[in-house]
Amino acid sequence: MSTATIDADDGTDLAPEPSPDRAPFLRVHQVSLAFGVLKVLQDVSLEVERGEIVGLIGPNGAGKTTLFDVISGFRPEARGKVWLDGVDLLTRKAWQRPWLGVGRTFQQVRLYPNLSVYDCIQLALHRRMPDTPVRSLLRACLGTSTSAAEEERIRTKTDEVVGRLGLGDYAGKLASELSYGTLRMVEIACILALEPELVLLDEPSSGIAQRETEALGPLLEDLRAELGATFVVIEHDMPLVMSISDRIYALADGVVLAEGPPEEIQANPRVIESYLGGSFDVAASTTRR
Repeated sequence: MSTATIDADDGTDLAPEPSPDRAPFLRVHQVSLAFGVLKVLQDVSLEVERGEIVGLIGPNGAGKTTLFDVISGFRPEARGKVWLDGVDLLTRKAWQRPWLGVGRTFQQVRLYPNLSVYDCIQLALHRRMPDTPVRSLLRACLGTSTSAAEEERIRTKTDEVVGRLGLGDYAGKLASELSYGTLRMVEIACILALEPELVLLDEPSSGIAQRETEALGPLLEDLRAELGATFVVIEHDMPLVMSISDRIYALADGVVLAEGPPEEIQANPRVIESYLGGSFDVAASTTRR
């Protein structure tokens, strides 16, 4: 991960704070969060190694999305520690975290409805411009050759992302004109355009057709190989999450019930009781790649 720092004003200069331990890549340590008397997260700890795909499962209300909110900065009141490659994320604001390598999707797709698919991806790619936002805006207003070259680079990269995610037929359509399943793919495209080092996917298969769900697993594994990114995936589709995950954490009532490879999790009595509701044969449902 880059050791570039993030300035409090423009998001480009932020000095990393070393954690007590440089490994693992993502470390969540005893994170707790309560809404009044409701304890949503209770001393949740997990570790993710660089390059892993880690699944996060649990019944509704287990605290999975809230944990993503803590990691991505939307719950600054949380207690505990979250380190990403040596940087204490809980000391950083939500808008700073993409510059530190965090990309995140949501349960409900959040795109600009009146922008085209192409423009949504281009907008995400401006995060990769090497200058500060203020200087980039100034260069664009002045029409400098540097600005023109950067815009051309972004258009080329947008074309690559559109082609990689198979969105060519939708590039000119407004987000408001798309089906929910296609919106999901555009959202993933926008996140991947950021080239994050840590990708938090919140129920990526929600609302998409079975054929698209079956293609999602191989796509995520291919993207991991191409980008070298680390994925944490909240997912209720058990065949999907069991097939792509190196390890899985199971949550219930804001507490980590179990952690381990998919074969152990699907056989864990506490997980079966709290979430799966019975035996679950991973091999019969899907084959790990």
